[in-house]
Amino acid sequence: MKRPYDQLRRRLLGTLTGMFCMMAAPALSAEPVQLAALSPDEVATVTRVERYLNDIKTMQARFVQVSSNGAYAEGELYLDRPGHLRFDYDPPSPVLIIANGLSLLYYDEELKEATFLPLWETPLWFLIREEVRLDDNVDIVGIEEALGTLRVTLRDPESPDGGEVTLIFSDEPLTLKKWELTDPQGIETQVSLVNPVYGVEVDEDLFKYGDLEVWRGGSNNPDR
Repeated sequence: MKRPYDQLRRRLLGTLTGMFCMMAAPALSAEPVQLAALSPDEVATVTRVERYLNDIKTMQARFVQVSSNGAYAEGELYLDRPGHLRFDYDPPSPVLIIANGLSLLYYDEELKEATFLPLWETPLWFLIREEVRLDDNVDIVGIEEALGTLRVTLRDPESPDGGEVTLIFSDEPLTLKKWELTDPQGIETQVSLVNPVYGVEVDEDLFKYGDLEVWRGGSNNPDR
């Protein structure tokens, strides 16, 4: 008998760690575009995106996560660059995601289970490192501009098992609205930002997880 929220757990671990650590997403049919191969207009667009992302130091927002298989979740997001990010999922989801500058924690509050992943090996590491550069260890898979929307699809060239992410911006002014991921089964997941607030003070304790209970061989051990 499946435990409650098993499907949601699998989807969150496969796609939210998606946001930071989506594994083995299928390659797009288009070949990666190196920065030197872009047109002058596309280079200008990439430069504008880099400048915008580098200007984001802190952020707090609601997020809504919707998958093409019908899975749905929402919660609160906290960002403090470089390296720190937290997803607090609303009930009934028992999931918490924390990036503390070195690793990514996926924590299941109900099961008291924790999964740790190296932050720098994830496709979106470049978004929260100290300087965002799209010509540094990032492949630009595609750039699309239409009807006031800009889509930039990126991939880590050094991680053959890593995934791709499409950042979606509204234009004039440039604003990050959402990102999209596709898993190996072809399921698409979209994470949208709702009412983001930038430049806010973010409590550094939000990115600590030493007080979380982790189930270990019949005992709960919070010392992680």
